[in-house]
Formats: sequence, C-alpha cells, structure tokens
Amino acid sequence: MATASLPFEIPRPVAQKVSRLRMLVRLYSLAEGFAAVAIVAALAFWLGLAIDWMFEPSAGMRILMWLAAIFSVLVTGWRYIGRRLFAPLPDDSLALLVERQYPQLREGMITTVQAAGVRAGIARDAEAVDATDLEHSHGHGEQSALAGANRELIDAAGRNAAAAMQQVSLRRVFDMRPLARKGATAIGLCAAMAIFALTQRGAFDFYLDRLALSKQLWPRRVQLTVVGFEDRENADVVNVARDDDFELTVLASIVGKHTAPDEVEIRWRRPSDGGRGNGPMLKIGQAEPGRDEAQEYNYTFKVSSDIEFDVIGGDDRIRNLRLRAVERPAITRVWLEVDYPKYMEREPRSVPVSGRAELPEGAKAVCRIQANKPLVAATVRDSTAQTNLATTIDDKNAKEFSFEIPAASSDQVFSISLRDADGVENRDPFRLPVLVLPDQLPEASVALRGIGSAITPQARIMLAGNVSDDYGLEEAWFEYMVNEGAASRRPLRTQPDGLTNLALTESFDLADADPQTKQPLVAVAPGQKLSLAVKVRDAYDLGAEPHIGGSQRFVLDVVTPSELRAILERRELGLRQRFEAIHEKMVAVRELLDRIDLAAATPQADDTANAAGETDAAPANDESNASATEHERIRQRDLSRIGGARQSSTQIAFETGGVATGFDDIVAELINNRVDTEELKERLEGGISEPLKEISGELLPAFEKELETLETAYEAGPAEAAEPLAAAKAAAQTAEEAMKAVLDRMLELEDYNELVELLRGIVKDQEQLKERTQQEQRDKLKGLLED
Repeated sequence: MATASLPFEIPRPVAQKVSRLRMLVRLYSLAEGFAAVAIVAALAFWLGLAIDWMFEPSAGMRILMWLAAIFSVLVTGWRYIGRRLFAPLPDDSLALLVERQYPQLREGMITTVQAAGVRAGIARDAEAVDATDLEHSHGHGEQSALAGANRELIDAAGRNAAAAMQQVSLRRVFDMRPLARKGATAIGLCAAMAIFALTQRGAFDFYLDRLALSKQLWPRRVQLTVVGFEDRENADVVNVARDDDFELTVLASIVGKHTAPDEVEIRWRRPSDGGRGNGPMLKIGQAEPGRDEAQEYNYTFKVSSDIEFDVIGGDDRIRNLRLRAVERPAITRVWLEVDYPKYMEREPRSVPVSGRAELPEGAKAVCRIQANKPLVAATVRDSTAQTNLATTIDDKNAKEFSFEIPAASSDQVFSISLRDADGVENRDPFRLPVLVLPDQLPEASVALRGIGSAITPQARIMLAGNVSDDYGLEEAWFEYMVNEGAASRRPLRTQPDGLTNLALTESFDLADADPQTKQPLVAVAPGQKLSLAVKVRDAYDLGAEPHIGGSQRFVLDVVTPSELRAILERRELGLRQRFEAIHEKMVAVRELLDRIDLAAATPQADDTANAAGETDAAPANDESNASATEHERIRQRDLSRIGGARQSSTQIAFETGGVATGFDDIVAELINNRVDTEELKERLEGGISEPLKEISGELLPAFEKELETLETAYEAGPAEAAEPLAAAKAAAQTAEEAMKAVLDRMLELEDYNELVELLRGIVKDQEQLKERTQQEQRDKLKGLLED
C-alpha cells in the first residue's frame, strides 16, 4: 500500500493540451454534424422542389416526401452529432493523436498520460483489495515495486513532455478538408436557397405553399390540356372500345405568357404485356396569338388493351393518364310486344325479332331491346320521318330499354345508337327495319263441279273450293249478273263467321223461286250469258272501304236442253275417239307380249363340243361364244319388251281413268242441268263409266302386276318365265276384251245419239215448216185485209 502515497500527476502543460484537444475534437464533430444536417436538409429542399415541379405529386405523396426528408435529417443528425457527442475521448487516445503529428516527442506525452492513468488505477485497486486476499495483494505489490523502480524515468519523461508542449500546435492534429467540403457545400446550398428566395420570391412562396399541401399547381410557360382528361382528380381514365382507334387531342395554351412547345411527346406503356414506346404528336396547323387560344396536337392510339401514357411538352408534364379497353355496347336481343288492331281479333303477344321486324297494318308495338352492357343512354331515330323517338331505360335492369312504335301504314327503319356506363358508343347505329304487312284481300279459290260452259235455264250450278283470309272472314256471297246487267248478290248457305279458312260446296240454283211471287230469283233465257263469282269480305276496318276478294268470274252460256245435249254428245264422241286410241295401245301391248320367244332366248347344250378333238377346240369355242352373244341379245330384247309393256300398261290405266272421269262429268252435267233420264244415265254410268273404272282400277293394275312377276322370272332365266308369260298374256287378253266391250257400247250409244239427232232434226224441220206456214198465212191474211 506504500505506492498509494507516491502519486504521479500529469504535468500541467500536458494536461492543458489534452483538455484543449478534447474540446476542439468536440467542436469539430459538432461543426461537421451541423454541416451534414444542413446539406441533407438543403438537398431535401432542392430535390423536393424538382420532384414537385416536374411531377406535381398529390398531397399524400408530398406528406410522404416530408416524412422522408425528416427521417433523413434525423438519421444524419444522429450519425454526425448524436453518436459523436456521446462518444468517450480517453486521454491516451488524444495524446496518441498529438504524438502522430509530432514524432519528436518520442512518445513522452503518451507515456506521461498512460503512466498517470496506470498509477491512478493502482491506487484505486489498492483501496479495493481485501486484507485477507493474499494473491491480489501480491499482484499489487509487484506493480508498486515496478512503479517505484521507474519513477525517475516517468518523471523525466513528464518533464520533457511538458517542456515540449510550447512547440505543439493542435491545428496540425485536425484534417480540415472534410469539414471545409461539408461546410462549403452546406453554405453553397443554403446560399442558393437564399438567392432563390430573394430572386424568385413568387416561386419560393408558391413552393412553401405546396409544402403546406396546397392543391394549386405550378405555373408554367407551357400549359397543356389533354382533351377528355380535364378533370383528372375525379377521373384520369378514358374508356375506349377494344380494337378501336382513339384520337388523342392535346391543346397548348398561347393565352397570356403561355407558349406552345415545338414538340409534344407521348410516352406510353402497356401493362398487359410490358410493351412501351414513345412518339411525337402531330401538330395541327399553326396557332397565332390573338387569333387562337391554343395550339392543337393529335396522336392516334390503337387500343387493343389498357394503355398508360404521359404527355410531355416544354416544361409541362401530364403523367399517368390511362386508356381502358372495354367492349362496345351491342344489341343481343330484340322483341316486340305487339298490340294488334281490332280487325285481327288477336290478343297482345310478344314476338322475337331476328334481322327485321314485321307488323300487321294498324298494329302498335313496344320494342324492347337488351344489350350486353348496362346503358346510360339510347337514341332511336326514325329514318323515314327524320325524328327521334322517346326511349326508356329499365330502372331495374340497365341493360334493357324500350321505345314505342306507333301504328303505321308504310315501312319504317329505326337507327339505334347506344351509350354504355363506360361512356362507349356502338360503332355504327343498329338498323332495325320494321316492315308493315298490309292486310291482304280475302281469297276465294272455287271451281265448277258438274257444270260446263253451257247451262240450261233450270240448271243447278255446283261450285266447290275454299275461301280464306289471314285474320278471319266475315261474309261470303254469290255475285252474279245476266249479260251486262247490274250485279246482284245472293248469300252462301254456309257463312265463315270469323274463320280464316272455309271449305265450300255450294250450289247456285236457277230454279230457286221467290216464295211470295213464285217467280225465279234469277230469270235467264237461252241466248243470254250468266256471270257468276264467289265474293268474300274480311273484318278490315282501317280504311274507307272494306277488303273484298273473290274467285274468278265464270261466264256461262244459257242454252236450250236440246242444245246442251248436242254439246254433250259431241263431247261423248271425242271421248269415244280417245278411247279407241287407248284400245289400240292395249292391242299393241298384247301383241308385244306375243313376240316374246322364250325358246330362242334359252341356250342349247352343244353335244358335239365334248366329242371333238383338241384340234377342233378353237373353232368350237368361237361358235359357242357367238351363240351365247345371240342368246344374250334376244334376252335383252325380251326384257325391253316386258319393260315397255309395263310402262304402257301404267299409261293406259291412267288414260282410261281419265275417259271414265269424262263420262262422269257428262252425267253430272245432265243431272245438274236437269235434262237427264234414267235410261241415259244407265247407258253412260252402268254401260261405260263403271266398266272403265273397273278396267283402270282393277284389270290393268292386275295386268301390270303379272308383268312385274314376268320380268322378275325372266331375269332369273327364260326357262322360269313360261308360266308368268302365259299369265300375263291372259291378263292382257282379259283387259283388252273388256275395253273392246266398252268400246262397242260407246258405238251403240253413238248410233243412239245419231238417231236422236236425226229425230231432233226432223222436229226442227217441222217447227221451221210450221213457222213458215204460219208466216205465209199471216201474209195472205194481211193481203186480204189490205185489198
């Protein structure tokens, strides 16, 4: 513990120098720290000014810039001021700084400072050692012994260091260049801020307002306006139809101090695929101050997907504009809710429309249209009247809208333009043609039944057919006139009563009489002409006159019963001549079957071919081939005859049926004209018509069936066709004989008709002789009276 009484103090000059150096180091750190903070703050000011000038960020972005600047200043202050201010500065470290700049001290200063520190530490340790801790006491004893031994050397070093302190300048310890650079930078930046504040007071104050989160934008020499993006705070997106061209228009103001830039550039990018590009806008004309307010620039985008773009011109920048590709509005469904006119007697109904709409004349409708997107506007223009129709968009479903189509008498075409919720319109107006279907006249399709072009005064005129109308018939009647007299009408027994189609079988009886006067309702005499037609009327009530349609007009000659019989007899003669030709065809068919030679078509076995030698083989083969060819030719000929017979039998059956129908018509005319007799009806029906129907409906079809069997058997082999051929010939013979019997009865009827015609001539001669005799008697009596 003896060492505690021998303290070593640092010489005063050395202690003062170390203390002064510590103070200078602290001051140096503070100066450098404040310079660094000033630099960061000034850089934040200028960087914020540049960003705010170029990009004009929103208030939220400026708050983030404020936070970033404050954070940067705090980090810089802590690094250069806070951390250094609280850092320890030991004496030996400070002495070492001096020793490095003054090597002539020969480590005397550091030795003195460290010796003082060691002795101070030994003293502190000695006071802390416990008396019973021998090991620690022994250690301290050794240190004390060492200190005592070196005391003289330490004292000498201290004296030398103290003597040398007068030559030590602390200025050499510090490297002033970093501090000078930071200070100069800080002063320069701050001076620039001061100069900017003095010379550009308006801009400086405006920037301070911007730092205070003002919404006012920077005034610029160039003021650009992008048409369609004027209200960017509410909408910086313009919707464009996909795959459409969008013409961007930019206006550069030339009012006041604003000038138009030489070039405006578009820089675009496509988020969907990362594509990007740029290009100049097209300058439109040359704007003149005083005459124009702005210079126009155009640029065309092909919008296939979303596009983001910036507009750059002069010192103005408009950034982060966007074109969004959307689908065009399109019509997906059209239907009409039709209110039909009264004459149609139809309930309202919904009618889908595809391509064009059709409305009956007089019908009103509400056209309902469905689009693929919600709509905000729909314009319907009547291209015919050149007017716009009122439209109504459904409140519950914005995809649907409707408009009324008034009743019209002519076709209309509506042009429909749509605007959807995205602000996009359809490329071309949708054309909706509406065809007005005029009410057609009723139709009457009737024909005479059992009546020819000549009738007797007591005839019953039969008509059959149908009458029709699109929407319903109200009335049907006969319209008739005698010669060129006034037209009269007689209602049909069957009335349509609103039916759209009515089958008719009506009679117009000339023998009908007035119940009161007992006189014929239609008085006709031989030599006159009766015109007759069927007329129908529908329920059409839109015009001044109802719609009346009718059948063709039948013009009938009124003749005497004798004249009618003569006409029918001539028709009978024509039918008989026609049937004679048919009979001749049947005879030819029978003869055609007789020419079929089954024996000639059957190949015969050649016995001599097997007995011949090898040398005769070739001639035998040639003869056999020739024979086979001849048999095949005969076979094909017979098959052709059979086929021809089948075709002829079909034609004969059809023609025979036609002759039977002709005789039935004659019978019907006799009956309807009331000149028939039971004997004549029996001759025509029982003797001619019914047998002809049997021939055409039974005998000839049976014959044709036998021919079919014959053809099948003959194709299998001529040897198989013998029995079918005999059956076919028998059927042909039966039909031919039946036809011959009918033809004979026709000839008998012709002889009868000739006899009747002869008697008719005698009666006519007698009447003429009687008339001449009476005329001569009148002439003689007249002469006697005159004498």
